[in-house]
Amino acid sequence: MVLVAALAAIIATGSLLSFQVPGTDIGGDKFGHLFMYFALALAGSGIVAEERVWIVMLRCLLLGAAIEIAQEFWTETREGDWRDMAANGAGVLAAWLIVRNGRSNWARHIEDWLRRR
Repeated sequence: MVLVAALAAIIATGSLLSFQVPGTDIGGDKFGHLFMYFALALAGSGIVAEERVWIVMLRCLLLGAAIEIAQEFWTETREGDWRDMAANGAGVLAAWLIVRNGRSNWARHIEDWLRRR
């Protein structure tokens, strides 16, 4: 749970700060969006049962939408971008494709395995 909260905080903070990462001019940051939301969705799915994975995925998408809205209306140096939201969604979809069909709650399996060692 700490990992999920830390990733969400890193994403939110990095998305709302007023700096420009070198090499992320037009379209260059889309892989970063995809990767960060993939990591967030994958980490979140590791701590829930299979029937709740959809909630994790929805929350990741809602976080991305909220950040894009915040960038547009509450910052002077950032702007919301539907392409960023599409990249966020692609990352969430990639994570969902991996964890669907019984691969969620993977953190518990790792914990059980470590306990047996």
